[in-house]
Amino acid sequence: MITIAPIFVEFRCDHCWVSNCADSETIGSEVDCRNCGQPITVPEATEDRIARALALLEAEPEVLATKKAAKTNVGELDRQYSENELIDIARRESFVPLNQMDFQGYPPASIVARLIANILDNVLLATALVFGVFFVLWMAKLGLVVNPIDKLRNKEEIGLASLLPMVLIPALLVICQWILLSISGQTIGKKLLMIRIVSESGKLPGFIQAVLLRNWLRVALSFIPFFGLIDLLFIFSASRKCLHDHIAGTRVVTLV
Repeated sequence: MITIAPIFVEFRCDHCWVSNCADSETIGSEVDCRNCGQPITVPEATEDRIARALALLEAEPEVLATKKAAKTNVGELDRQYSENELIDIARRESFVPLNQMDFQGYPPASIVARLIANILDNVLLATALVFGVFFVLWMAKLGLVVNPIDKLRNKEEIGLASLLPMVLIPALLVICQWILLSISGQTIGKKLLMIRIVSESGKLPGFIQAVLLRNWLRVALSFIPFFGLIDLLFIFSASRKCLHDHIAGTRVVTLV
């Protein structure tokens, strides 16, 4: 007769926050996180953790179906859950809302990573601007708008109707970047480089810190002579925080 499965302790990884399950016999020892592979210590099997682990098993429809089949065939639950079943249960339960994650212990992002992410964002913006120019020229060819190049050649004033389609695409990209910053603390470039803007407390910064203070205010202050240079030089400090990070109360961390 197959023995009933041992108690499994449910706990979250300190590094990636993903849920893990481990045999209660491994309490106090180190195991590798199933998601990020970082070593983590299996915590004590408190009543709360055991209850949560058992609740995971009870809540799964597939597991319940297996239990019913086992009871029908032998009258008792006499099977042991396979390792794949337990991993699958933990994987589906492991989702944690991004705004609840704590990035306090994550190290600061390198200067190189931040520089490359900034370059990527600017390349995307320049590409969107070029695409906008070609889009206007294509519309002018169809006769939908006046060709701005012809306007320049004739030294005529370029109307807003000609400029609006040109800036629409890069403007939409900038707005999308602001939305991403507000929701996840990442632009497209930062996401590709696996870095994120967080508050000093390790939480997501939100719109006020990530966009209003860190972005819009920085643009306004850039009209002050030498502000841009001073802002950049601050990144070489021990904290690796630019001046606009200090103003906004943010920092940039690496996720890898």
